[in-house]
Amino acid sequence: MAFGLSTLASLFRNDAEAALQRADIVGIDIGSSAIKVVQIKDVNGVPTLVTYGELQLGPYEGVDIGRTTHLSKEKLVEALVDIVREASVTGKDAIFALSYNASFMTTISVPTLAPEKISAMIPVEARKYIPMSLTKVTLNWTPLGVNEKENTTQVLLSVIYNETFSEYSAIIKESGLNIVGSEVEITSSVRAIVSEKDERVAIIDCGAFSTRVYIVEKGVVIKNHSILLSGNRLTQALTDELKIEFKEAEEIKRTFGLTGKKEDPRIQKILTRTLEREFRELHTVLKKQEESDGVPVQKIILSGGGALLLGLQAYVSDMFSRPVVLAEPFTKVVFPSFLGDTLKEAGPSFSVAIGGALQAFQNNQQVLSTGE
Repeated sequence: MAFGLSTLASLFRNDAEAALQRADIVGIDIGSSAIKVVQIKDVNGVPTLVTYGELQLGPYEGVDIGRTTHLSKEKLVEALVDIVREASVTGKDAIFALSYNASFMTTISVPTLAPEKISAMIPVEARKYIPMSLTKVTLNWTPLGVNEKENTTQVLLSVIYNETFSEYSAIIKESGLNIVGSEVEITSSVRAIVSEKDERVAIIDCGAFSTRVYIVEKGVVIKNHSILLSGNRLTQALTDELKIEFKEAEEIKRTFGLTGKKEDPRIQKILTRTLEREFRELHTVLKKQEESDGVPVQKIILSGGGALLLGLQAYVSDMFSRPVVLAEPFTKVVFPSFLGDTLKEAGPSFSVAIGGALQAFQNNQQVLSTGE
């Protein structure tokens, strides 16, 4: 278990009785290569960290750490039970995030300027964009703005597949937790890492399965794009070109990253070449959005476990010619000061889990369940 914390919960057991009676919320992020959990307590109205932990899923499928997995429901339940126990999670109320692959997002135009009419019109308009029966999905939506000339409202539409939602729900429930909320993972990430001062930023979420860019305007996603680049693909590139085992390649990647290795300069070249092809595509997406509406992206936030690749921050800053920072979701909660450095390092990996748990403290999302 990486970044596990089994004893932090004891630091808060001496809170006043009223604080102890407040609900604890567990944020859960089930990824393709790892599970992350974060428990947050409401202490006098302030979200306070109780514990957190990460568990690699590779061993549950008999493959190397770092590889993407396709675990059965039973194995995922086993893994979730294990990380809850190892991280000393005591809360029972959970909020989970649905992966990018379990949903999709798009911007649509709804032919009305009246906010009260949008809910009724969303299902009708959504049929034009969703190639399946609306009984199979749940729609989340957020208004982005109006076009008075065309008498329309721009809406960000998020589509969640009900079958996948049911699968996630079953895993959480069979692990002994109560589901009190859910959302798509980008909503969790934005809540955790975007500041109120940020006018427009781009989040690059570097995952084990894929990499996504989200352009966020005042807390609302206005553009998203996915590329095939992943932590798994970077490791595989080292495996193929250096003719070494995946496990060794993963260790080399995590240890040296883009900083290079004196005895084998090929490492930096292989990783940089793999990044170059895909990040050029993200650069094009960002520039086209800026040219389209004339609003520049102030900075880029790197999130996800892949953001921890040594040298990536400087590489992205050089390519995109703008400030690049690592996500720091733990700044949204209170924690003991001695954990500052540890949590800063762990931050990018826990953006989704923390953001999910914070939904209990700041829940603005509108959800519309549809049927025919």
